[in-house]
Amino acid sequence: MSGEQDDEKDRKEQFDTALEEVLREVEEAEKRDEDKATGGNAGDAITPNTEAQEQADGD
Repeated sequence: MSGEQDDEKDRKEQFDTALEEVLREVEEAEKRDEDKATGGNAGDAITPNTEAQEQADGD
């Protein structure tokens, strides 16, 4: 292969690698958003007081 062909191959490999990294980051961001969407209250685990829990739930 000539030097020009090697450069072309290197650029394609760099592009493919960068694209894969971006796609991986997007997937990770989607997973984080899904995890946040599950909801719940931080007080659920520490508040045995049912009245306080109802207030936290907005009831």
